[in-house]
Amino acid sequence: MADDPIKLFASRSERFPHPDDGDTLKAAIERGVEQVPVVGPITTFITSRFWAPSASRRLEEWLKEFADDFDRHCESCDVRVLVKDEAFISASIQIARIVVGTHQEEKRKYLRNALLNIAVKKEPSEDFQLIFINAIEAFSVSHVRVLNFLWTGTRDLNDKGLWQPAAPHGINNYGKAIAELNGQEDLLRYVITDLRNWGMTPMSGPADPFPLGGSQSITNMGVRFLQFVLGPENIPN
Repeated sequence: MADDPIKLFASRSERFPHPDDGDTLKAAIERGVEQVPVVGPITTFITSRFWAPSASRRLEEWLKEFADDFDRHCESCDVRVLVKDEAFISASIQIARIVVGTHQEEKRKYLRNALLNIAVKKEPSEDFQLIFINAIEAFSVSHVRVLNFLWTGTRDLNDKGLWQPAAPHGINNYGKAIAELNGQEDLLRYVITDLRNWGMTPMSGPADPFPLGGSQSITNMGVRFLQFVLGPENIPN
């Protein structure tokens, strides 16, 4: 059997993180995570035996996934510049702390997309970057799915033959479009109220006509947030 060919160049996910790269993004993120205070022998036992290994594994897996995404979407990005960008590092540390606290793959993907968009300056406002990162942490996956429906729902419903422009219903009537929330009106009501409080929709509840008043049911801030957390393949043309 022929020997496997020697790999002269590894992909970024294979070479990143590298134990000798003291100035890499991983090292900067880990330094930030290590600053979280831990006190008391019981807390130390729990974190060392249970939390620390899981947190390390989650962050390591996420960093490798982020590295692959970085290779695909950030060809013009210079890592040497990014690791010296204080705003980027601050956002990276904040995102890393959220990463280790969630097992939901969809939410972890939102966090990867957010950091990618910060890297390419897609959301140029540092204030909105931090606001949106906080929103990702506060929101459930259902928040993003409902908000995305408010943005693209008319088109999606029309494609499925469910849209009735002459007699618009509330989004609670479109269970087939948001299958995971079908029959969960209490949750839907809570999610919409939350989105309204964050300034991402003018809707007050799931029974409001959709689209609201014959116009948009999502604010400009809601659109900016979705562009921040969704991958390029999920952004409407």
